Amino acid sequence: MRYVRVINRTRNTILAERAELATSHWSRFWGLMGRRDLPPGSGLVLQPGGGIHMWFMRFPLDVVHVDKRDRVTHVLRGIKPWRFGPLFVGGKRAIELPGGAASDTQPGDEVDTEELEPAASA
Repeated sequence: MRYVRVINRTRNTILAERAELATSHWSRFWGLMGRRDLPPGSGLVLQPGGGIHMWFMRFPLDVVHVDKRDRVTHVLRGIKPWRFGPLFVGGKRAIELPGGAASDTQPGDEVDTEELEPAASA
């Protein structure tokens, strides 16, 4: 598993200190299903990411959708379990965060990821 740090460059804030990077079909499909929680500072980056579902989830999420220019297009706050999120065509990534973690992030913000060294993700 690869890990990244997710940074809101516009607001100079860290959205996730250590987020899993899901790039395969199955890792994106499975996502966070079945997990008991998502600790503060963590997250899941779905790449590419146009839409999400909350089936078999146990906790609410904030989801930040980013386009190919690394600009936030949509922020979905507090999506509850057993819901579908809207589909956003052309999304570069969808970033799933603990509920409330994206409270200061707005459409138009620049959000980037930095890959963490393997030693930092062990």
